[in-house]
Amino acid sequence: MLDRLVQVIKAAFNALLGKVEDPQMMLEQSYNELQSNVISVRQAVAQAIATEKQLERELQKNKDQAATWQNRAAMAVQQNSDELARQALQRKQQYAQAAADLETQLKTQKEATAGLRQRLGELENELQKANTKKQVLIARDKAAKATIKANEILSKTNTSGALSVMERMESKVQEKEAKALALGELSGDSLEKQFKSFEGKSDIELELLALKGEMGKTAEPKLINTDKQDAVLLERQHENVDSSIEVQEVRELKTND
Repeated sequence: MLDRLVQVIKAAFNALLGKVEDPQMMLEQSYNELQSNVISVRQAVAQAIATEKQLERELQKNKDQAATWQNRAAMAVQQNSDELARQALQRKQQYAQAAADLETQLKTQKEATAGLRQRLGELENELQKANTKKQVLIARDKAAKATIKANEILSKTNTSGALSVMERMESKVQEKEAKALALGELSGDSLEKQFKSFEGKSDIELELLALKGEMGKTAEPKLINTDKQDAVLLERQHENVDSSIEVQEVRELKTND
């Protein structure tokens, strides 16, 4: 009982292991992982582009502010307000510095975005190739499984046994056919034998008729089958009649005497 339980557990484990290592499942899993990576990179590219756009807006905003404070400093100079001009120039420098920093950051961001775009294109190309290869391998795996199943069925199929059964059945059919033919022939022989027996009896009847003729008795033949026998019988009947007439004449002469 314990051995049987161990065998059942082993069989279940092997079946589970076979499912885990199933090529179709592994291909689907690998493709899904690659597709997930592509989706992640797409999201990263989208985020990089959004960051790039935001930096461009901030850069333009700081550039505009720097220009505005530059104009205000000029207005203060025209109004002979050097202090206001200094403050305006300081504010202008702040925005200009921020714009410079943003421009540097934007350049870096554009490079990162371009790298992500390139990587995304490569991954999408790999994903397309992987999908094509996956379909081909799945088709090959299905074909291999079908071939294995067919070979297993063929290995379990005893064609020689089937042919042997067919040969035996053919022999039985031939035996029945021969028996039927033999019965037909026997039936024909029986009929022929009956007629021959009648023919044999005809010879006896002829002899009996001749004997009765000699003894002055008449009798009709029971069976005459052939034309020759009919002729013989008729001739003997005539002879018997003649004999009977002769016997009668002799008897009459004796009586007269």
